[in-house]
Amino acid sequence: MFQIPLCENMPGCAAMRPGDIVKAMNGKSIKVESTDTAGRLCLADALVYAQNFWPRFIVDVGTMTNDMKHSLGASASGVFSNSEALWEYMLAASMHTGDRVWRFPLWEHFTKLVAQHHNVDVKTYGRGGRPRCGEACKVAAFLNEFVPCGDWLHMDTYGVMRTDGKDYPYLREGMSGRPTRTLVEFLSQLVCHRE
Repeated sequence: MFQIPLCENMPGCAAMRPGDIVKAMNGKSIKVESTDTAGRLCLADALVYAQNFWPRFIVDVGTMTNDMKHSLGASASGVFSNSEALWEYMLAASMHTGDRVWRFPLWEHFTKLVAQHHNVDVKTYGRGGRPRCGEACKVAAFLNEFVPCGDWLHMDTYGVMRTDGKDYPYLREGMSGRPTRTLVEFLSQLVCHRE
């Protein structure tokens, strides 16, 4: 039996739909393949906007995909970076705090899946088949398209954002606040002289 929907699930007349093409602050066109990708769209414009301040480096943190939870569980945050130095600082910070991080690849393979299309500059999911595989890596490749020149580090904290209260006895059930201690230690190492 064929059913016709009576209304669309849109909060307003300016809401985006799958198939819409939007333009980012840097002029790149983005095809919205699903409305579940709003987080990466927000981060894309924030990364472009950051270049107005001539930063030494850019770090973004988000709970982007449940791939990270499937990969690492609550054991670590996933990290993607175009800078070996930033990665080394983040790794050292995680060793001091005990709140682990694990580096994932920013391979050209994932960039080709999201960024090399004939009708738009970038797609939110890109190619890669169903079920969607390597989604966390594709999100990082998508975000990398909006990073201005310079060092950048992206943390996907989907797996560590909540705790059941049993994995870590010092954390109550609910939002964990992870990896705040690691980020504070990371910034502290950059400010202080590291030996």
